Amino acid sequence: MELSTINSTQVNLNNNFIGADLVDVNVVEKATKDTTAPCAKAFLDAKFPLANGSHKDACSYVVYYQQLLIFMADGTQTGLRIPKQFVALNGHKSEPTAILLKDNGTHVELTFERNKENDCQDLANIKDIQLEGHEYWISLIDIERSVIASSMQDQVFTAKDGSDYLLKE
Repeated sequence: MELSTINSTQVNLNNNFIGADLVDVNVVEKATKDTTAPCAKAFLDAKFPLANGSHKDACSYVVYYQQLLIFMADGTQTGLRIPKQFVALNGHKSEPTAILLKDNGTHVELTFERNKENDCQDLANIKDIQLEGHEYWISLIDIERSVIASSMQDQVFTAKDGSDYLLKE
């Protein structure tokens, strides 16, 4: 995938973390998925780093006692370096269909597809990684749906404390 990135400067609008690792949506062209997933995982490593290891080596994401627990390919487990970045999930704690992360007011959703073979052969069966925009969501993996309708903001997740977590604020 040919992406336009800014590596040496950080764009910091309204204190949102969107910046150096984010794609200029206007120059994204269709590309093979084998180059998209590693870029998305690098984005996760930069903005939602793990206490140990990389999202590239993650095999499973589960919720354990209100914390995000990540099982790695080598059999170890870890969490987020900043645990409060995990805010909500969809599905069951042991097999979530989606995980919602948040940094400086911006949400990132990891969606999982466990029932079908994943096209990009992702170990954790990540189907898509979506970044919240002002009135839309941007897909970092599924180029066909690179800009997703604002109706996603009406989704209700389950907060880590068990209450409803509505994306609209």
